[in-house]
Amino acid sequence: MTQARANQSYVGSCQPVGARDEPRCGGPALLATNTHHWRQRPLDSRSPSNDETAEALRVLRERYRITIANTVAAFRRLSAQLAVIASAPEVVEALRRELHRVHGSAGSFGFPEASRLASELEEIAIRWVSDPSLDVDRRAAITAEFANALEACVLGEGGAAATSAVALHAPSPDVNRDGNPSGRPQRSESCPTCPDLIIVEDDTTFVEMLRYALESSGFTFLHYANGPDALTGLLALPVGSRAPLILLDIDLPGLDGFSLHERLRVERPGVYATVFLTARAGEAEQLRAYRAGAIDYVSKPVNLRILMAKVPSWLERSRRSA
Repeated sequence: MTQARANQSYVGSCQPVGARDEPRCGGPALLATNTHHWRQRPLDSRSPSNDETAEALRVLRERYRITIANTVAAFRRLSAQLAVIASAPEVVEALRRELHRVHGSAGSFGFPEASRLASELEEIAIRWVSDPSLDVDRRAAITAEFANALEACVLGEGGAAATSAVALHAPSPDVNRDGNPSGRPQRSESCPTCPDLIIVEDDTTFVEMLRYALESSGFTFLHYANGPDALTGLLALPVGSRAPLILLDIDLPGLDGFSLHERLRVERPGVYATVFLTARAGEAEQLRAYRAGAIDYVSKPVNLRILMAKVPSWLERSRRSA
C-alpha cells in the first residue's frame, strides 16, 4: 500500500485508464487501449499454463510482501490516532475497512495467517463501531499489536529490513491513490466497447492479481473502485446482445455491492450477470445474494486457479441468459 493508499483508502474513486506502464508496487496501473475491434475466442481456450500461473503468483506474492510495509505503517498511524481519541468513529471505521482489505487480499496472495488475524480483528472493530465504549482503553494497543503481527506474518524474520527502503510518498491532491488522474474506469489492454467482465472492487492489490489472471487468459474487463462510479458507468455501458459478467465486492465506498446490484436489476434488468466476490462469508450474505439473482458467490481469500476455472462457465451462463 502506498502512502496515498494509506491516506485515501476510504475515499473511493473510479480508477483511471492507465498508460502502458508496468504496475507499480502498491498501486497497479492497468492497461488502456484504443482498440475498437472485437473477436470472440473460444472460452475454453483462455487458460495460462501452470508454469505461467505459478511464476505470476510468485511475482505477485513478492510485490505484496514489498508493499506490506506501507500497510503496516497505515495501521500504526491508526493506532496512534486511537491513542488520542479511541472512540473517534471515523478512525474506527477506517480501521475496519483497512482490516477488511487485508482479510480479503493477504490469503489470496499466499499469506493465510495474516488474512485470519485481520478477519478476527475486523470482527472486533465491527463491535467497536456499534459500541463506542467497548475496549476503549485497549484499542490503540490492539491495533499496534496487529500491525506487528501482520509484519511478522508477511515479511518473516529479517523481512522488515528488506523493505525499509520502500518510500511512503503522498500524491499531489489531484490524483487518486494509484497516482493517476481520476475520473475514468480502468480497462484491460484489449478491452472492446463491451468487455467480458466488469470488476467492482476497491482493493487495488487484489485487482492487480485479477488483472494478471484475466489478461493472460484473454479476457477483457473494466474496473471501478467504488459503487457510485460503477453505477453511473454500468447504467450507460452499451452491451448490445452480450451480458457482461460483474465481479462485485460488497464492502464498497459510496454504495455497497448489494445496493448496486439491486439498482442494476431494476434499471437494466437482464443486462448483467453478477458474481459476488467478497470477504464476507456469512450465510445471510450468501442467501441474500442468491435470492437477488446472483449466479455465484465467492468468498475471499480466493484460490486464483479455481477462480479462473469458473470464469468461462460463468460467462457461458450469462450469455445464455442474455
